[in-house]
Amino acid sequence: MGRKKTIIGQPVIRPDALAKVQGRARYIGDLFLERKNCLVGRALFAPCSHARLLRVDTSAAEALPGVVTVMTAKDLPGLNAYGAAAPDKPVLADGIIRYQGDPVAFVAAVDRQTADRAVALIRAEYEPLEPQLDPRENLRPGAPLIHENHPISRGSNVSSKWRVERGDAAAALAQSDIVLENDFETQMADHAYLETENCLAEPDEIEGGIHLIAPGHSAHLNCRSLAAAFGLPHSKVHVTTPIVGGSFGGKEDSNLEVAVMAGVLALKTGRPVFCEYTREESLRNSGKRHATRSHRKLGATKDGILTALEADIVVDKGAYRSIDPIPQRMSMYGGGVYRIPNAKVEARSVFTHHVYGCAFRGLGVPQAMFSIECQMDDLARRLGMDPVELRLKNLLREGDSIITGQVMRADRGLGLEKCIREVCGRIGWDRPVEQSGDPNIRRGRGIAAIMYGSGTGYPDDGAHCFVNLQMDGSLMVGIGTAELGQGGLAAMTQIAAETLGISCSMVNVNYSDNHASPETGATVASRSTVFVGNAIVRGCTILKERMLGCAGKLLEETPENLEIEDGIISVRGNEEKSVPLRQVVRAAYMSQVPLTAVGDWYPPLNRPDPVNGQDDRMHTYTFGAQAVEVSVDIGTGVYTLDRSVAAFDIGRVINPLCAEGQVEGGVTQGIGYAMMENFELKNGIAVSDTYHSYLIPTSMDLPSLETILVEAPNELGPYGAKGVGEPPVTAAAPAIRNALLDAIGIPFYSLPITPMKVLAALKAREREEA
Repeated sequence: MGRKKTIIGQPVIRPDALAKVQGRARYIGDLFLERKNCLVGRALFAPCSHARLLRVDTSAAEALPGVVTVMTAKDLPGLNAYGAAAPDKPVLADGIIRYQGDPVAFVAAVDRQTADRAVALIRAEYEPLEPQLDPRENLRPGAPLIHENHPISRGSNVSSKWRVERGDAAAALAQSDIVLENDFETQMADHAYLETENCLAEPDEIEGGIHLIAPGHSAHLNCRSLAAAFGLPHSKVHVTTPIVGGSFGGKEDSNLEVAVMAGVLALKTGRPVFCEYTREESLRNSGKRHATRSHRKLGATKDGILTALEADIVVDKGAYRSIDPIPQRMSMYGGGVYRIPNAKVEARSVFTHHVYGCAFRGLGVPQAMFSIECQMDDLARRLGMDPVELRLKNLLREGDSIITGQVMRADRGLGLEKCIREVCGRIGWDRPVEQSGDPNIRRGRGIAAIMYGSGTGYPDDGAHCFVNLQMDGSLMVGIGTAELGQGGLAAMTQIAAETLGISCSMVNVNYSDNHASPETGATVASRSTVFVGNAIVRGCTILKERMLGCAGKLLEETPENLEIEDGIISVRGNEEKSVPLRQVVRAAYMSQVPLTAVGDWYPPLNRPDPVNGQDDRMHTYTFGAQAVEVSVDIGTGVYTLDRSVAAFDIGRVINPLCAEGQVEGGVTQGIGYAMMENFELKNGIAVSDTYHSYLIPTSMDLPSLETILVEAPNELGPYGAKGVGEPPVTAAAPAIRNALLDAIGIPFYSLPITPMKVLAALKAREREEA
């Protein structure tokens, strides 16, 4: 046999790689350029964060040559509301402005220039209202409601809440030898994807529906979220997602703003319409990583054994619900990777008149891990103990449980301790940090450890796929997940090829088309490799068993004695007695054996505990650790990241090239989150509306990123795999903060830690010591 025994673990080149680097890959903007008779849609947005809309005059815009239509709320074909989690966002503002991204009118014109001129001609009058910007104030009894009749919050400003309670945290803290009490603050952050939000909408002239070609994480979710706004049943809303120019969680629902605009304009005009945000509009309007504030107490014995945790967390939800499991995830991960027998963590996300918080890589876990990992280093200094020694003393091991009561299992993959030891060995933790010869430079080293579950943790989280054998022995796979740049196509191809016994070149994966694939779940929560991969394994296994049954008749052997490798079915131990898979497929077809199957997979059923948060939310966890070294100029506050070593236990590695790319990309985003990224608003209005005012790391800000892949197989994963997409973003911020603490002896409790913040802290210490 010419094929290697396994494709799993091989560095198979991504099928989209060559087209992307050569500029041949077709994004949605490229598809627009190929369309004829396509209109361009634009929107007028409110100039304020909170106001009453009094009047909209579109007459001048409608009279402009080249304008095909102008729409306000009265012109909509369906419900004036949509949303991924709740229909609380208006298609067009009708009465109240809740943030500066609320659109007031849509225009469709023959070209972009005409559409922009028309938007400028629309006259809207507003009555300014006082914005409510502090989520803590909006929690107070009697605070004015952001939404008078919200479909979920109903008479409250709380979008979502969760609590985790275990043991008696208050009593345990009172009996602890040491209690740390700190306030933490994390910032809003933008996704900074290369491709802004866009959509090409085309009316279906045959069946009366609409086709949306739009970025997203789930074509099925886009359909469900928008159908009512179009006044159409789900079956009439066709959504396809070609390759996406970056998302990192944002386009799970931020792109709905543009898709709904393109869709209603296409239905109104009966013509294709292309809509696309400018970079400034994307920064101002689209969802952000949630800003959070938390008050935390951590108790321990004088020997460094953790005893208790208390945390009160407030999340700035912004104007609309969007994707909002943040309180749940910040609560359940509040204790990090440690045994803490007593815990009480409460979290609420609260509506404000800010831009809304949405899904962002890590989904609340970076905020939670920053807090617990900072306190672990603070505790180590208080005890005079090495930070790694303290972590190992309290680390989760087999049979231990996290604060939700879920017990850790080695058979689900538990490589946490190995991750810590690997990064420590690589960075030389047992050796002192080499100091600079410059007296103004201080160098330090820091570490952080993290965990992250694969999947959403909800009972309905599962995946399905179509698998269809072709007459030549090749395979077509239909899945609903998206290719966002993560390398999902390569992993799914390898899993299918491995299971069926054919080469990768014989597999074609059709992705992200709600009319051609079953519900697969969204491309989120580090779930695709595990959930969709398992569904593909199951579907291919069904086909394989059918083909072996047919081949057994041809070869006069029992199916159990046969195997498929490189598209050849042969008798085990006797390769001479064989038959090509393509011949068996034809024989199966002639014998009325189905060549198509549906694969599905669900993790063990769990029921979230809404009272005390004591439940088994995730079937497996990815674990990781990151160690860094920094150099700080104590005269200027400027610091550099000199080295980064990250190790992640992702179970069996399906494709090391893709996995390493995911780790390096996630670590880079985590570095930006730690050192510079900060979406600023003033009175609810975006200050950060260009990449001059919103900084992201470039290659000049990064050291060589060192990646270690640890394989602790998950018995429930496809070939032992776990998720990899989101965990790498979570450890960098606390690791960098802890390295700064080691270098200059000053703790920081808010992000980002900018040079100006470092310099201010150094100056404050000088004044205190004077």
